[in-house]
This record gives sequence, C-alpha cells and structure tokens, in this order.
Amino acid sequence: MLQPDSVFRLKLRRKGYHEIPVEIFNFKNLKELDLGGNKIKQIDPKIGLLLNLEILKLARNRIQLIPTSIAKLNGLKYLDLGLNKINALPEEMKTMQSLEFLQIWGNELTIVPEPLSKMPQLKWLDMRAIILTETEKEDILNDFPQVKVLLSPGCNCGK
Repeated sequence: MLQPDSVFRLKLRRKGYHEIPVEIFNFKNLKELDLGGNKIKQIDPKIGLLLNLEILKLARNRIQLIPTSIAKLNGLKYLDLGLNKINALPEEMKTMQSLEFLQIWGNELTIVPEPLSKMPQLKWLDMRAIILTETEKEDILNDFPQVKVLLSPGCNCGK
C-alpha cells in the first residue's frame, strides 16, 4: 500500500474474501488480479476503474451478476468466471475488443450469451458443465468458427 503504482500483479486466491477488498482499486497499474476460490458474491462496479487489467481471475466464487462496468476493461485479454452462479452476461461485454480467453464453465447460464459473438479477438471459450441441448451446442459452434470452444456433452433435457 506504500507504493500502489508499483503493483502490477495481485494473487489473493482462497483468502476467504466475501467481497473484493476496496484497497485493490488503489492499484491503478494492476495488470493481473486473481481472486479465485474466495466467497465473493458480487463484483464491485468499481472494477471498471482498473483500466490496465489484462488478466482477471474470479473462478470458484459465488458471483451471480456481472456488472456492466466490466466492459470498461478494454485491455482485458483473459477473464475467468468459471464455477460461479452467473445466469447471464451483460450485453455491454460485446465492446470488450481485446478479450481472447473467456472461461464461463460451470455457471448457471440459461441462454447462450449473445455478447460473445461480437468479440472479434476471442480465441478460446470454455463453456463446459453448462447444460445445453444438442441444438444449442451446434449453434454455438457455428457462431464461433474461429474460436476453440469447449463444451460438455449435450442433453435431451426438455429445454
């Protein structure tokens, strides 16, 4: 905290946090933030202040909602939201032009996220452990011909 402008990486995995510590927003030059394996239920909208972030890892938390301010992270290349309780992605995410790797596996998505098809740099999309019909899987693969898409086997689950 003595020299916040000199901090570029923070790894705060499995620390028992229930929210993102507000002190993190003082690190304006932060490039990588790893808060995986905590008990975070919501992402503070101030996340959009960390304009230099390139890697954001929030897997294995209890997040339900992604704030629209996440779209302000124009330089973000890697976003891991796996194994949370997310049921939708904000439409604003389509403006994330630098995003290359997106992990949304193990969430409670009920619809195929529309904003994803608007991300021109997307190279890797992990949607494993999300219940999708065979038709939904085929649609995703057709929508992302240049993207490595990871999916679990489909179901005949009456969706």
